[in-house]
Amino acid sequence: MNVIYLTTLEKQMEEGKVRQAQFFAGEKTGIWQAMWNEVNDNGKPVQDIWYEGISWEELVHAIRKGLQLKLAEGYKPLLRGIGEEQTGLSAKAEMTQLLQYYGELNADEAVYDELRAWRREQSFKEGRSPFILASNRMLQMIAAFCPQSLEELLHIPGFGQNRASKYGGDVLRITRDKQRQTDFPLDWVAGATDRPQFEAWMNRQLERRVQKEAARQSGKRRLLEAMASGGSLAQIRTELSFTSRELVALLEELEREGYEVLAGIESELAKVPSEQLAEAERLFAEMGDRYLKPILQGLYGEQLPDAQTADGVYEWLRLLRFKTRKMKEEAARERDSGQKAG
Repeated sequence: MNVIYLTTLEKQMEEGKVRQAQFFAGEKTGIWQAMWNEVNDNGKPVQDIWYEGISWEELVHAIRKGLQLKLAEGYKPLLRGIGEEQTGLSAKAEMTQLLQYYGELNADEAVYDELRAWRREQSFKEGRSPFILASNRMLQMIAAFCPQSLEELLHIPGFGQNRASKYGGDVLRITRDKQRQTDFPLDWVAGATDRPQFEAWMNRQLERRVQKEAARQSGKRRLLEAMASGGSLAQIRTELSFTSRELVALLEELEREGYEVLAGIESELAKVPSEQLAEAERLFAEMGDRYLKPILQGLYGEQLPDAQTADGVYEWLRLLRFKTRKMKEEAARERDSGQKAG
């Protein structure tokens, strides 16, 4: 069984007692399964199968309905995902969640749009994913609290010294002169938050995480099917609404699981002009493959393409990098085998 999500929940009972339950979702040979396990008042284990079948959409519907019912009964998640420590949220983690919740509700839309425009431009300059630069939630918090100094900016979760030294000036140029109704430090947020609404928001985050993981597993299967039938990786990426980074991450995961993925990558790279491919391979060998922006600059010189064209180039560069890394690994293994045999 391929476990896609496993989390423990608990419910406060009478006389200070706690009842624990476990929610599980998984897949085996194309069959999706979601179930709820708990121990009843008599101490006997009870298993409730919410869904078992081949439809991913029906699985997601069953998970959403089942979790909503259990959360309404008073169950609260302990585990945030597979392999995470079985504890409730620490005070720091809960404060982070509170600030994210407040940011989602109260972000100044005009400031948020300015921040996203800055992120888009900066990520293009660096050749990095916008969401590595700063997540939407981080930008929402900044747009909600409008820090006016570097010290205040450091109160935003995730915006540490390193990010502040690189981007603090740019961000503050957007937020420094904006009017705001709140102040720093942000410890007032907890008291200003509607607790039941916050708990409901937390529960929705749990549902989204489960659904996202289920979508990823479904995407892996559809990706395999597309490659087996000679389908386009670009087409399947569009259908699944994956970024090129997410697509390559899935390919790497499938490769680790023993699937042959290079043929599908070769088919996709065959659409790129051979001269560009050869030049990119030369640049990878000369400059390394950690960063893609230097490769893009090497291909186009000072006349860099527009953002849409660059996105397409980055997409096939990621596939080419995946291929070249696999070829290097295979060559290294062959050398090691030859040395051992000798």
